[in-house]
Amino acid sequence: MLGNILQQRERKPIEKIVTYTVLECINKDYEEKRDFIPGDYVGKIIRDKRCPKDNGELRIKAIYAEKHPIK
Repeated sequence: MLGNILQQRERKPIEKIVTYTVLECINKDYEEKRDFIPGDYVGKIIRDKRCPKDNGELRIKAIYAEKHPIK
């Protein structure tokens, strides 16, 4: 039993989970993906960044996670 616990402890993860936030212009003509920042939530208006196409407000459209293999 103790050997089994030690084996589980030594095992390294084979994947890294990265969370992303998708920002969308309120005029629906621009979208970008960035790393998740604590405090992000769907529908939040981003105050410190504007749309590069028409200077409109950006809103959080989605938050999701991707698995990336560890090399």
